[in-house]
Amino acid sequence: MRIVFDYGSRQTYRRRTRDVTVRGIVEDAVHPVREASFALNGGARRPLHVEAVSDEGVDWTTGYKDTPAELRCRDQGEFAAEFAAADPLLVDGRNTLEVTVTGGDGQRASEAMAFDWNSEPPTFPIDLRDLSGFGHVQEIGMAVNGAFDLDIARNLIRSRGPVAPDALLLVGAPGKSQEATYAIKFRDVKGAKWLGCGDFFAGMEEGAPPRGIKVGWSSAGMAALSPTDGARAFIAWGDHSGDEREWAIATNPARPVAVRVNTLYRVRQRISIAGGGHRVRWRLWPADEREPDAWLCDEDTARLPAHLPRHETATFGLFQHFGLPIEWSDILVREVEDLPEDLPSTDPANSREPFFKRVRPGAF
Repeated sequence: MRIVFDYGSRQTYRRRTRDVTVRGIVEDAVHPVREASFALNGGARRPLHVEAVSDEGVDWTTGYKDTPAELRCRDQGEFAAEFAAADPLLVDGRNTLEVTVTGGDGQRASEAMAFDWNSEPPTFPIDLRDLSGFGHVQEIGMAVNGAFDLDIARNLIRSRGPVAPDALLLVGAPGKSQEATYAIKFRDVKGAKWLGCGDFFAGMEEGAPPRGIKVGWSSAGMAALSPTDGARAFIAWGDHSGDEREWAIATNPARPVAVRVNTLYRVRQRISIAGGGHRVRWRLWPADEREPDAWLCDEDTARLPAHLPRHETATFGLFQHFGLPIEWSDILVREVEDLPEDLPSTDPANSREPFFKRVRPGAF
């Protein structure tokens, strides 16, 4: 049995959202494991979910695995060690994290990795149009789900195959109203469910009950594109968590759009977090054509009941759900000042009814 960290035994992290996520896999273990835990800087051990269910035979385009990890872990043995960016044991500079696993046969293994931590988030604007000054993808972002690679020769970032469900690389910084512009290319659309494109990510929420891995996805504004369905915008709190407060707002029905493989597209994706509400707008067009004036999708939270949770900040990330790897390039994230026409609507009549507790007929 062997514990392998996705990015090796020496890593780099910076504050980008409220949690730090260290991903890896336990190889050659007998599943389910008897016990799994991790320790930060020699502190108390914390529970860790190690995925027991194999990916073989799972049809991710129409369903998910029946597992406590929900969409967080595709491969058997996969794990995500998570701890707060404000954890009192976390220090600027060098830190250590040790993972210990006891397999179903009683075999035990431990593995430690060192990582450098910077508690200061990146400053806006975040300009990733030229990647030549970076040596590793971890100098650019943090993977919440899946893994990503930096291709310096081609000046792009690529999701690593096999692509995880809900793969997400955070490349931005926590902020309120923001706009991201970037280029994107799809290698193939066969068997894909969501082709991306990006997410203004607000964090992962604990599942109900807690299970050693956070499963509830919170988004202040996702741009999602399906090759069989169309384009949607998505705002949510605790999606997949099972929490009583879980909600989601999604473009429904999807907006018709067709994309070609190996064609470069451009995306403009904008969110507004203001006055207790959220709004997301985005559009996509071929890179060799003029940018359209109209937004492809536009959603806000005006009809969300007042007692339900909302997001105060969000961080831009590169998003994909399954399929073959996607390529992103020419990324620029900047804070924007909202004009009156940019703010979330205050009139429920002009907005969409939320979904609650994953009851989403006809949506996705």
